[in-house]
Amino acid sequence: MKKLIAMALAASMMVTLAACGGNNSNSGANAETDAPAAEGGEDAAETTTTPAADAVKLNLSVPDAESSSIAVAAKEFAKQLNEKSEGRLDVTVYCDGSLYGGDATAAVTTMQDGGLDMLCLATSWYASFDDSFNVIQVPYLFDSVDEEQAYLNDEASKPMWDAVEGMGVKFLAAWTRSFRMTTNNTRPITTPDDLKGIKLRTPGNQIYQVFFGDGCGANVTPMSFSEVYTALQTNTIDGQENPADVPVSSSFFEVQKYISATNHIGEAWVVGMNPDKFASLDADLQTLITDTAQEMQTWKKEYDEKTDQEDIDFMVEKGMEYNELDEAGVEAFKKVSESLYPKFQEIVNNPDLWDATIAFAESH
Repeated sequence: MKKLIAMALAASMMVTLAACGGNNSNSGANAETDAPAAEGGEDAAETTTTPAADAVKLNLSVPDAESSSIAVAAKEFAKQLNEKSEGRLDVTVYCDGSLYGGDATAAVTTMQDGGLDMLCLATSWYASFDDSFNVIQVPYLFDSVDEEQAYLNDEASKPMWDAVEGMGVKFLAAWTRSFRMTTNNTRPITTPDDLKGIKLRTPGNQIYQVFFGDGCGANVTPMSFSEVYTALQTNTIDGQENPADVPVSSSFFEVQKYISATNHIGEAWVVGMNPDKFASLDADLQTLITDTAQEMQTWKKEYDEKTDQEDIDFMVEKGMEYNELDEAGVEAFKKVSESLYPKFQEIVNNPDLWDATIAFAESH
């Protein structure tokens, strides 16, 4: 019954909701917010390949808006699959979690049950199913996105990808995500003390709650992402934290005054697929999908490197005040994080993965 409901929901959504630009558009959120169409964004969405009459149709879901980094990367992934397969694949990207009602935890179960074909979802949401995924959320674990990418490709992280397979999801790749920044309406964030008393929206993840709440003294307020804009607009919360592309694609610059490059957490995107759908494909298409997903890791990182500063500049043009942390500020945040390692280790609840991850970070 659960499988039938999930499949019916996805089918009805596909009929009533438009894909985010289909295979060849990147206009939606950019048109609404005047957000910058980053270099590569339009090219990432365009394809000249006409699907064959018997092409295998696949949906690829992402949780964020059409102009977000993950949506642009997903459309580039779809474009490459459609073109490299010479029309044997017909991959369409759906944004804003439209195929799973915007509930990221439901996305995994919907894909397990066959209601989704492919899914890009942040590691923080997989932590809802396996505590081990919290390890990549440890604040200030990595000094750079390059270091994070090396970790994603290292044996130290392999237990997480094995766990994805254990959840009934075919693991294709892990893509980097730009480090998270903090926006709010109270003050610039330069040290942990600046967060005291600020009502800060975070994901419903224990690592975030312990770090910002116990460590920095913020009034942590988990809530659904779909509610954040209104909560900021009505002063229900003071701020939120996300990579730079999110406050642009979600128009938070309209209701936020300060953006601070706290760069506190670098998580990853898990690219997964329904295993039955994957197994039903010809062997050469299976190889094409897995190889292209892995190759897209570098494309995604380079795209983010090009566009993050453009997003920051855009928000400043819209009236936000931007600041970076000085060396003392970064060290203060790192000390807060390190002081919480015993709590973080308990949350991760996987001693071997914890030790391997910390050892990797310390050696790089």
